[in-house]
Amino acid sequence: MKTPLEGIRVLDLSRLVAGNVLTAQLADFGADVIKIERPGRGDDLRHWRDEGVETWWKVYGRNKRSLALDLKDKDALAQLKELVPLSDVFVENFVPGKLEAMGLGVDVLHKLNPRLVIARVSGWGQTGPYAHKPGFGTLVEAMSGFAHLNGFPDREPALPPLAMADMYAGIYGAFGVLAALRNIEQGDGMGQVVDVALFESIYSTLASEAVKFEATGTASMRMGNQAVNTAPRNVYVCADGRYLALSASVQSMFELLAHAIGHPGLLEDERFLTNEDRVRNCDALNAILSEYFGQRSLDKNLELMDASGVTVGPVLSSTDLVGHPYAVGRDLFASIADAELGTCSVPNPVPRLSRTPGQKPRPAPKQGEHTEAILKLIQSTHET
Repeated sequence: MKTPLEGIRVLDLSRLVAGNVLTAQLADFGADVIKIERPGRGDDLRHWRDEGVETWWKVYGRNKRSLALDLKDKDALAQLKELVPLSDVFVENFVPGKLEAMGLGVDVLHKLNPRLVIARVSGWGQTGPYAHKPGFGTLVEAMSGFAHLNGFPDREPALPPLAMADMYAGIYGAFGVLAALRNIEQGDGMGQVVDVALFESIYSTLASEAVKFEATGTASMRMGNQAVNTAPRNVYVCADGRYLALSASVQSMFELLAHAIGHPGLLEDERFLTNEDRVRNCDALNAILSEYFGQRSLDKNLELMDASGVTVGPVLSSTDLVGHPYAVGRDLFASIADAELGTCSVPNPVPRLSRTPGQKPRPAPKQGEHTEAILKLIQSTHET
């Protein structure tokens, strides 16, 4: 079956997470992603290892081809330029200005291929007072307001334990590329720049905070596992030491919860009448819920809440998902051959398309694995 992005070729000059997430999304749905890697070192993501294994690269390098080119060498740079007219998308995440210094500025690329979509991923965007600054995800996670909201009120702000801003930027970037490709089909046929800032990508998920400040003059503070806008929403320890997560973010769900725990009187308690009331009095409500859930095992709590239609779930580790009924039932992982591990589990394409789904994942390439085949592509165009 034909994949939706079959026939789209992507030149990927990015490194680390955001660009690789962007191009992995495109590759999942059939784009031919050519990863340009520096000989002898490769993408920096290859060096994020666990016990010597390139775990990050195995996941985010999936479905791509690797071309080893030293872009400091004029001949290699010339080869890259010859690939530009044969491609649809160009992805980079250099500090703004570096691409121009390499002789690959937007004007140059569009002269080589006017239809080219150029995705430029950076910490702070291609314009503005911070454009010249390097921008790792940690910095924007701190400055965007995310860390300020994340964690417990009596502790320091907490950064996420994964590359969250980069992941968001990669997904936004893939969407931007598709929008630009659609414009080529439906618009004037010309390419354009997709300016993806890590800061804006993560801030867009927090944008309601600005409206809250405009409306109330106050800012949200750290609330641990509670939510700034709904209650109850928390994690509760059960009698066996395991944890249950609960979200009753709409009135009907709170009503089901009150009956399920045998406290229908909560529905008439003035502290808990509305969602706003519950947010203001969440400590008192959490004390009631903690006592209830703490008297029963996790499995018993799940059984009782599921029977009552209350939205709860267990707190699982990532290893708990291996063989989990949900993961198996949804075909969450694809098992692919791997030279080091024998087999390797990588995510199946997300989202799922009913008629033209993404392709079955292929292993991430070895550094420079496809160099010969890709350079032959250039040679064949000269011959024709």
